Amino acid sequence: MTANWLKDLNLKPRSNSVKTFKSYVNLDPEEGGGKSDPADFSQESKFKNEEEDFYAKGTPYPEPTLLPGEVIISQAENVLKFNTLSELNKGISGLLICTNFKVSFVTAETFPSNLHQKNALLGENDICLINIDSVYHVNNGKRKKLPVSCASSNIEIIEVHCKDFRIYTYSFKFSPHHQRSVINTIIHHAFVPRINLLFAFDYKQVSPFSEESENHSLLFTRPCDWEAELERCKCPGWRVTLANEKFFLCESLPECFVVPSILLDMNLNKTAPHFAGHRVPTWTWGTSTGASIVRMAALDTNISDSLQKDVMIDAISRASPRQLPVRNFNLDDVCPTYKDVQNSFLKLKSLCMPSTAQEFWETEHNYLSHLESAKWLNYVSSCLNTALEAANSLLENTTVIFSEHEGRDLSAVLSCLVQIMLDPLYRTTNGFELLIQKEWVALGHPFTERHHLVSGSESEESPVFLLFLDCVWQLTEQCPAVFEFSETYLTTLWDSCRISLFDTFLFSSHKNRNEAIVTSAHNNSFSLRSVWIWSRQFSKNDLRLFCNPLYILNKYRVSSPNRKTNKMERPKSFSCMKDTAQSQARPLVLKKTTDIAPIVWNEDEENLLRIDPFMKSLKLWHQCYLRWIPLAHILGGGPPVLFLTNLKICNEIQALEKKINSRSKQSKPPSRHRRVASDDYTISADVIDSCLIQDGCSIITSVFPFAPVAPWDWTSYHYVPSTSCLKISYTETEEYLDD
Repeated sequence: MTANWLKDLNLKPRSNSVKTFKSYVNLDPEEGGGKSDPADFSQESKFKNEEEDFYAKGTPYPEPTLLPGEVIISQAENVLKFNTLSELNKGISGLLICTNFKVSFVTAETFPSNLHQKNALLGENDICLINIDSVYHVNNGKRKKLPVSCASSNIEIIEVHCKDFRIYTYSFKFSPHHQRSVINTIIHHAFVPRINLLFAFDYKQVSPFSEESENHSLLFTRPCDWEAELERCKCPGWRVTLANEKFFLCESLPECFVVPSILLDMNLNKTAPHFAGHRVPTWTWGTSTGASIVRMAALDTNISDSLQKDVMIDAISRASPRQLPVRNFNLDDVCPTYKDVQNSFLKLKSLCMPSTAQEFWETEHNYLSHLESAKWLNYVSSCLNTALEAANSLLENTTVIFSEHEGRDLSAVLSCLVQIMLDPLYRTTNGFELLIQKEWVALGHPFTERHHLVSGSESEESPVFLLFLDCVWQLTEQCPAVFEFSETYLTTLWDSCRISLFDTFLFSSHKNRNEAIVTSAHNNSFSLRSVWIWSRQFSKNDLRLFCNPLYILNKYRVSSPNRKTNKMERPKSFSCMKDTAQSQARPLVLKKTTDIAPIVWNEDEENLLRIDPFMKSLKLWHQCYLRWIPLAHILGGGPPVLFLTNLKICNEIQALEKKINSRSKQSKPPSRHRRVASDDYTISADVIDSCLIQDGCSIITSVFPFAPVAPWDWTSYHYVPSTSCLKISYTETEEYLDD
């Protein structure tokens, strides 16, 4: 499987030719032309004429791939792109292009790609505009951050720092006439003032994407979605309220959400002003015994009367059949604030983003002390520890309330972690995506501000969602057999937050999303596109990397006749979301005629994940944070050795099961054939030699399937002996299992 997958990637063309280019000049507003400043028209008109002359005379550069609705705004030829950690002495020449979607570097030079996974939307040398964190002017080894205003004309070298920790370095030494135009265009379009200026509003959908299921309702925006979750959890003391219809009650909550049944809508209207942002206590999940998870904002600091809070807590307690006790977790005291998360992230980023080899080695000497001072793992530990305490409280039949200042950040992290620890549904791929839709998208995490998608929101920036994904990754490391998805899935999910084509992580609330829909009503091609349709970005072979082979192997262990299993079906209302993979151990079956299976709490000890939340058991997420630093990689070693070995074992088990099932259906006993030894057909024992190292796609590092931006010379680095185990060449396994 792996060999075929790598072979397929080698055969893929690097880009498809686009015969015509389109600039922003003289475009109708519906086509995106209304975005340019009037002051820039003369400059862009000049660019248009130069562009026409450029392509009329012929160009040595291959034409870049443009998405429907993507237009070129500015470009510069003969730009040098320096290699990763090259000390500005090695690079390639090409054409630097800025569109309304990305910054793209196109070169006529051929070199092996380091990528093992290719994105259909962005190439190896492409940067989505919302992924740009800052642009620096480099002069005599010193950096100066360029302001959003116009850049000067004497800039020769720039560094583009990305939010995913990549650094691209360009030199305009041989392109002095276009550098100012390109740099200003990049800065202007990377930090737009309004959300509706992002590419999601320009993208014009064409086949095959239009053939996919796009008209589904957003999850947990309809009463039936919440009612299905209440029914699945068997929580009769709660109801779905429509008090927030047209967002009159709270702008950051959805129009429908869950509250205690004994509370009338008039009570909610009276209580809401006492909470910050009018975010009243909201149910998110519960057990069949009545213990529930509730999220709420803190009391408004301008209101000293806490009576309404006591009324709400009493109503929450009475929502359970036996009026269970309530435990309130004040997350502002036990967890970091979103500002703490941002400060920690900035320190982590400085540790994981060296621009030169010298910077890397200088940091290496005090790496652990720098990591400790960043406090990132401390914050991960505090979140996991608090979530574990809350999970144990729920098992003790105590309702848990997560309260914080705004109720939109750390409460989402903690609520999700507790549900993952207790509910196996949310450890599947589909279930995990439903959880994010419910806790982060529907309940209004401010993605626009936290991910700094528009200019002016710098003070609100904070990667709280990344902190959550890091916590989940720690869980997958400590409990590797209970999660259907892999760490590659989590890393790719974080990357997808910075692709402006998808709406899932663009908006801060459903109110903002609805306003964007109304604003773009004149654009007939505009539609919301979910990030969960992964086929938009990756091929089927690439999507295999999202699956955790240990989860599939675990299926065979837990499905034995002597072991009780807990099957759970996907609620009927969730059928509106397109499946991305079929769950194995706990299938999410779409059957309208079948009743929703409730959560059975007879096996609490089995459902609860047994983890160690303390620092001694936590790790730095290397694949996510260090994947762009070649000096930090192990060539032919690290976790990919185990990952690919597990793939081999999984492949054998599934092939054997398929063969046994087919034999059992035959009318007569099959003839016996000699079976070829396993090692002869599943693993090639050839050690990687220097000639194979020249082929970039044959190189597997400790951050597989990610790799530094090409070109990168691996010949100067050593590989570990375990490299011989990594050249897996799968054949049709079934052909050799005929005994």
